Amino acid sequence: MRKLPLIAAFFLPLSLAFGQVGSNSITVTASSNNGSSQPDQAVFSVQVTTGLDSSLDDVIAALQGSGITAANFQGLNSFLNYTGAAEPTQSLNWSFQLTTPLAKVKDTITTLSSLQAKIAAQNNGLALSFSIQGTQSSGQPAACSLTGLLASAQTQAQNLAAGAGLSVGNILAMSSSTAGVSAVGIAGVLLGASTASPCIVTVKFALLRD
Repeated sequence: MRKLPLIAAFFLPLSLAFGQVGSNSITVTASSNNGSSQPDQAVFSVQVTTGLDSSLDDVIAALQGSGITAANFQGLNSFLNYTGAAEPTQSLNWSFQLTTPLAKVKDTITTLSSLQAKIAAQNNGLALSFSIQGTQSSGQPAACSLTGLLASAQTQAQNLAAGAGLSVGNILAMSSSTAGVSAVGIAGVLLGASTASPCIVTVKFALLRD
């Protein structure tokens, strides 16, 4: 007998899911989007140009008052500086990354601008430049809930089965993006034996005929 798969998509608050109905089972994939966080920090790129005789300690001392320490250091490169002289001079470029709350972006710009002017006035071969690279979130992504994903998958399965005049039975198999779980291991996962919390699960349910 030819099997006609029925594929549908549903949009739910927890996840996006799709499934396929077979003759005696239904397979549903549910994915959670709760791992995203709103950005609340601005990321500044700070560059300091010096001569070859400067050290990291010298640069950190010049940046005093900006909140930049050695922990913010990102990298170092050299370049040829053409200033109109017959021979170009070689300089060092020290890169730093500074994060600040979005509410304090204006204050950080003011601080760096004042420091930039101060360094330029000293005329000691140092120069500071800065820019905003982008934004980021200070919080950790929320862990996905396996219980919530299973509940979402079961809801999708019930919706699909109802369209075929059937109902959903036990879980036959389950797999995820982080670990595969067979029918034998399902009970252990549901009882908390597994600590994995995948963001995508595919669940195969038995179909019951009313």
